[in-house]
Amino acid sequence: MNHRKHKQSENLKSKRMYTPEGYLKDPPDAKCPYCGESGKGCSYINSLSRAWIRGACKHKYRNKKEDE
Repeated sequence: MNHRKHKQSENLKSKRMYTPEGYLKDPPDAKCPYCGESGKGCSYINSLSRAWIRGACKHKYRNKKEDE
């Protein structure tokens, strides 16, 4: 039971990191160098999952520039 309660509290903490306005712990001037947006997952890297998001953003926007 303790393990389950601990896992539930961890999940609640991770849910509170993101709001519709953006991520809570990001610096206010954080912007993605590829899409130029702030408040997105790619705007500030502080975890492995956000690094993957930035890699996907890089791939997406570099391919668009090559097509033009």
